[in-house]
Amino acid sequence: DTLEAYAGRMRGELEPHLFAISEDAFQGMVRDKRNQTIIVSGESGAGKTMSAKHIMRYFASAHEGAGAEAREEAGAISRVEEMILATNPVLESFGNAKTTRNDNSSRFGKFLEIRFSERHTIEAAFIRTYLLERSRLVYQPPTERNYHVFYQLLQAAAAGGVAGERLGLVAGGRALTWRDFAFTAASGEIPGVDDAVEFRTTCDALATIGVGAAQQAQIHAVLAALLHVGNIGISGASERVGAAIDDEDACQRVVDLLAVDGALFRKWLTKRQIVTRSEKIVSNMTRAQALVVRDSVAKFVYAHLFDWIVRTINSSLLGSSAAPADEGDASAASFIGVLDIYGFEHFEHNSFEQFCINYANEKLQQNFNRHVFKLEQEEYHREQLKDWTFVDFQDNQPCIDLIEGKPLGILSLLDEESRLQQGSDLTFAEKLIKQFGSGGGGSPAAGFFSKPRFGSDRFTIRHYAHSVEYAAEGFIDKNKDTVPDEIQNVLKASGDSLVRAILGSDDQAGALDAKLSVRAARKPTLGA
Repeated sequence: DTLEAYAGRMRGELEPHLFAISEDAFQGMVRDKRNQTIIVSGESGAGKTMSAKHIMRYFASAHEGAGAEAREEAGAISRVEEMILATNPVLESFGNAKTTRNDNSSRFGKFLEIRFSERHTIEAAFIRTYLLERSRLVYQPPTERNYHVFYQLLQAAAAGGVAGERLGLVAGGRALTWRDFAFTAASGEIPGVDDAVEFRTTCDALATIGVGAAQQAQIHAVLAALLHVGNIGISGASERVGAAIDDEDACQRVVDLLAVDGALFRKWLTKRQIVTRSEKIVSNMTRAQALVVRDSVAKFVYAHLFDWIVRTINSSLLGSSAAPADEGDASAASFIGVLDIYGFEHFEHNSFEQFCINYANEKLQQNFNRHVFKLEQEEYHREQLKDWTFVDFQDNQPCIDLIEGKPLGILSLLDEESRLQQGSDLTFAEKLIKQFGSGGGGSPAAGFFSKPRFGSDRFTIRHYAHSVEYAAEGFIDKNKDTVPDEIQNVLKASGDSLVRAILGSDDQAGALDAKLSVRAARKPTLGA
């Protein structure tokens, strides 16, 4: 009833509501023939994801069309709308997690572009994703969870919903739980949430977007393999001794589930290859280096699985009847975009992930300042309006310059340190403090940077919402986040068709993503 009440009404006629904003965007598209975008903003835990879901539901339901003209195409249109709504449980399962602020926090950014036909009915859509939090796969702070889908899979195995023994999730007649796996041991159940029920919802939604039962079983095998990757123990005190695999059972599970060459997988998990002009030199890794490679493999596979799911969704939503038009094409179908991205984050421990999230929010805030304050007040000035007082606002451009300025912004210095053979988190922090500390030579950007009293590897940035202290530990590894070519080749030569599709078709994926405008070409590092 509430949804129908706002359909066709002017903004301001009824009480403020998400549906009023949605209707205003729809009418702006119809009346002004201009594409619209709704930005769902707010701090972490404010309800952005739920708001975006209500907005999507409004567009899928409020203007379904009526009369004889609409009935003819109602079947096709309703199918697209059904698939749009089905993307929510899929992306939440694979991209959301419990944090200290929120039981269902989006750990990636999403831009949904809903395309409308000339009769203003939904004909297609596609999704762009940003900044999946890859590190969450291998580490979560206390009381936080990994991505929901792992707990759903474990509960489904316990209930007999998947082949638990084949996946290694049932052993000796006992169903393994989140406590049995290193990648999920930080925290388990969410009060009021039945992960087994959520798993069935996820499977139904996958079926709706075109992922059949056979492919879903392959996805479950990949997810189970990632759980076992975390249980591969590594020993070895030094490079001279060399790292060695402790838990052969877990390693064999991974090899079987990913259908890869076991001997090569074990070799490149603990050894590295240096290529010179005349020869290839194989040397031992230390335990610490092998653990980094092990975790990088898990992040690499999961990130590619997530991208494959998004590409599959886009292929279904786009269909064969409507291809995305080039930007600036006046004949392009009208669209309304819904942006749901991380909220500003400020935790007790803030690392590379929070830095990226808060940088993205600085850019969104700049866009808000530009349209609401700068451009609007410039128009008032041009029109010489009377009885108007200039509204002062805090310009966050200096903070953005601090982060992305070239050649000596934080990102540039991070990228430079990442390329050095002996680059480290500590020297990166020292360079930041030398460059921006103590006033930074009078640069306006330096006023947004400070060094805390304690911790040589820590630095503070004065963001628009709050000053945040970051720990530099992990910045270099997370910025590079590379997987050795040798182990990539082992994974890409998998005997499993889905694993090959996920990992072995980067060129095809890039071509499809370019067609769908999903993302720009991959960069080797954030600062590149």
